[in-house]
Amino acid sequence: MYLPRLTKGLRLREAQRALENRLEIVKALSVGEITKRDLLRWGYFTAGGLLVAKNGLSPFARSAYAQVPTGAPRSPTFGVDKFHDLMPRPEVLKPVPLTRMSNGDAAWGGASGAQELPAKNFSYHTDYTNSGGGLYRNPVTNAGPFEGRPPGEFFAHQRWEELYPKKGYLLSLGQVKAGCYFCDGMPEQAATSMWTFGPRAPGREGRTAGLRTGIGQPTLIKARYGEPILTRIYNDLPVDRRKNGGFGRNEISIHLHNAHNGAESDGACNAYHFPGTFYDYHWGMAMARRDMPNVWLTGDRDYARKCSGPDDREGLVQVPGDFREIQSSLWFHDHRFFFTAENVHKGIFGLCNIYSGPDRGREDLNDGINLRLPSGSQLKWGNLDFDVNLAVSNPAFDANGQARFDIFDTDGFLGDMLCVNGTYYPYFEVLPRRYRFRILNAAMARFMKLALAVNKSRRFARMTNVPFYFIANDGNLLVNPIALTETDEMGVAERFDIVVDFAAFEPGDSVYLVNLLKQTDGRLPKGPVSIASAFKGDDDDPCIGPFLEFRVVNQLQSVDNPSKLYNASNPLDADRSANFADPDWRTGTKTLTTQIPIVAPVRERVIEFGRSGTGDSRGADGQCIPECGDIASFPWTIKINGENAHSLNANRISMLIPKPGEVEHWTLINGGGGWDHPIHLHFEEGVTIDRGGAPIPATERLARKDVWRLRPSGRVKFQVRFGEFGGAYVSHCHNTAHEDFAMLLRYQIQTEQPGDPNFRGQPQYQLTMTPIPTPNGVVWKQPEVLPEGDPRSTRFASAG
Repeated sequence: MYLPRLTKGLRLREAQRALENRLEIVKALSVGEITKRDLLRWGYFTAGGLLVAKNGLSPFARSAYAQVPTGAPRSPTFGVDKFHDLMPRPEVLKPVPLTRMSNGDAAWGGASGAQELPAKNFSYHTDYTNSGGGLYRNPVTNAGPFEGRPPGEFFAHQRWEELYPKKGYLLSLGQVKAGCYFCDGMPEQAATSMWTFGPRAPGREGRTAGLRTGIGQPTLIKARYGEPILTRIYNDLPVDRRKNGGFGRNEISIHLHNAHNGAESDGACNAYHFPGTFYDYHWGMAMARRDMPNVWLTGDRDYARKCSGPDDREGLVQVPGDFREIQSSLWFHDHRFFFTAENVHKGIFGLCNIYSGPDRGREDLNDGINLRLPSGSQLKWGNLDFDVNLAVSNPAFDANGQARFDIFDTDGFLGDMLCVNGTYYPYFEVLPRRYRFRILNAAMARFMKLALAVNKSRRFARMTNVPFYFIANDGNLLVNPIALTETDEMGVAERFDIVVDFAAFEPGDSVYLVNLLKQTDGRLPKGPVSIASAFKGDDDDPCIGPFLEFRVVNQLQSVDNPSKLYNASNPLDADRSANFADPDWRTGTKTLTTQIPIVAPVRERVIEFGRSGTGDSRGADGQCIPECGDIASFPWTIKINGENAHSLNANRISMLIPKPGEVEHWTLINGGGGWDHPIHLHFEEGVTIDRGGAPIPATERLARKDVWRLRPSGRVKFQVRFGEFGGAYVSHCHNTAHEDFAMLLRYQIQTEQPGDPNFRGQPQYQLTMTPIPTPNGVVWKQPEVLPEGDPRSTRFASAG
């Protein structure tokens, strides 16, 4: 896709002209100057909705100067060397205490908290509707409700009283601030080039032109079990859709991937909201299987203490649930259907660490429950000194150094560089001790395969593999740490937690984090290369090779307590974290968690992901649900239990979960060999059973996950159980171009009905009406249910 590094002259100018022409079309489409019908009429567009492979327009067209595709020009780097800038840590967001009011609402604390509307169970949209539009209007546009959460009981926060929020976060999603860049020496990003999260002051007024509140790098929320939180996210983007730099939709819906929350707070129930509005997300920090004591591992004498969160001293806050379903490394990102790729690529994502009794984030406390994973000891919980989030993204720049995207690429957009925490090929200083790294693949379509290798050392030869332990997959602890020298392939949105011991290195040594996986188009990777080849680089794939340098130092300032200076020579600063090389860990006497057993399911489902036709996202009236612009083709589709293929329609329930607590086995099938799909299941995790006879890595076998790479023509089977919350959720390909064009299905979880002993007052025993957001408020549509996805249907029975 990208030209070789040394391409010059006419060939380079041809590719640059093609890219410029393509970006001009993207920009013109985004501001409504032209339509895709115009492009079709002019011969630039196919009936299937793609730009033609035309010289001077497409990187895949035959070059006028060689019998190869034109190719895309490399992103300019403006003379900046790799490993020039220090990698930033994600900005830790500060929580605000919430106080219960007499009417049940939650008031924001702090000196200026009174300037912010209290959080409440029912949306302010309900008050707006009940007042005939007189109360709580959007203060920026003076049209529609102030809160984007739909009105009524189905979008009231589930189990509000039971999981009453104790802490709150005020976030703004805005244009990037002035002075933000990917590396010192590169141009700063324009306000229209990047949209990111940032903190928001209580009561701050929005503007029609938007606010420049985005910090240009990931933010981090530190959450813990037993402390429910309320996250208020303001849409502070420009009201004018055209102020987007050529890509990105100014309507947002934020998904906490993959927390155990009610559907109204999952961020994928078609309840996106508009500039000037906010949305209150209730993240209850509830442990899965809260309502199912019959599955709790009561045979473990410490089961109740393990199912816990840390308190502010050295104790535990016990919570009901199954400790085997503890989560740790999560992230949150935009999920506006049909525009997810554009928005996330533009920077709309952040990070979230969830802490528990076993995974406390404190390495010196030996209470018999705490696993003492590398972290630090300056705080009672949630130490980050030796516990580091690494969000790996895959951008590309235009000739001016601004972030760019290709809205016509339905295979998946590949950038030509790797950035970590928003920084171009950075370095990071480490002490000679153990570290935990929480690695997120935040690319749009790029798969990765990671290894650690020596760059320079007095003791080890260059390119020597550095071993590490794999401890968690998609934020779920494995039963045993697994010693590796390289990871399995890592799909988009997967999270791998590893522990690396730098104790064998001396100050002045350095180690590279290396990508070994070659990929030249968005459909799938070509395969891994050796460490030696990766160090040399690859002209066909600029992202092969080292992309983060760890520099070993003797002294380092604490991020948890800036007054603390660690010294590797000081015995008081010795590493106190668990050593997985010890015999108790190697023999399995000590474990990270306990295995969830595979049991006979109540039912099985087969879901096939493929490519067929132009999809059926548009109804008989020619409209999508939700609105999808002028997208002409939806080639990525899904079949349920062998029936007809469908593309995304948010009003179509493809699978119905009629009763919480029942065990199901799902088989995901890749319907073709020319692509791969990282498939994500919202809300619950599945225990991976097998790959249909194909090899399965130890890091996946019987591991809990929420994203599965299907592999070309491959399949994955997992066990899943739903509970605690209900409503509309989704499953989809996390190659975000496949998701947007439109490989996504809605599934519906029904809660217990009135009269059932386990009824919790939730209305989701009925089907959730589909919200259709508009700037003037939400309207509703009655959903349809596919019979092949409804266990009450005879078609389901025959298909199963």
